[in-house]
Amino acid sequence: MDKPSESLSPATERLPVQVWDQSVRIFHWLIVGLVIGAYVTSRYNWMTWHVRLGQLTLILLIFRILLGFWGSETTRFRRFLVRPSSALVYARRFFSHAGTTHVGHTPAGGWMVIALILVLSMQVLTGLYAYNDVAQVGPLFGIFSGDTSNMLVSAHRLLFTILMTFVTIHISVIALYRIVKREDLVRPMTTGIMYLPPGFRKPRLICASRALSLFLCSVVVATLISQL
Repeated sequence: MDKPSESLSPATERLPVQVWDQSVRIFHWLIVGLVIGAYVTSRYNWMTWHVRLGQLTLILLIFRILLGFWGSETTRFRRFLVRPSSALVYARRFFSHAGTTHVGHTPAGGWMVIALILVLSMQVLTGLYAYNDVAQVGPLFGIFSGDTSNMLVSAHRLLFTILMTFVTIHISVIALYRIVKREDLVRPMTTGIMYLPPGFRKPRLICASRALSLFLCSVVVATLISQL
């Protein structure tokens, strides 16, 4: 694993630098909307729409994984993943480093990204087999026996609870960054801009054509998975 995202000391003068490209920002906010939509459609038993949202989520998750290998510098796994022990040390020292800013994901934040991707991916994949008492709508429903399908449906529901736990932790940490470090993590993920000291090396970002190519690849892969 490469070293974690570069950290900076506070500076009196900072300049706007784009650290998140448009593709990862669109992914982030679409995932937020799709998770909310999946919850609403499940609550009201709109299972056809629920599955469609799940299929869209699968496309976006594959897209994010591809970005992790071929995307912008700040989105690549090798850029922000560190040893788990290093992430734990960072988390324990969170309150003693109120003035430190990380460009891209923090050591602990990088592992939260992986956790969210894994849990949401497992939830989507188990959801491909889901059904309710009225409609059998999972695109892969029928591959396994009824008992196995029931087990996958139970896992699907449990994974949503786990996902909401991670989301709650994620939101709480964002709030702590705002309170403790006086750092707004929402704005950079909306605008792509962070304010950094002059002379700091700008992260390398991919062009729109590569992002589109990776997205089209994710559509193809998701379609193949849904047609297994």
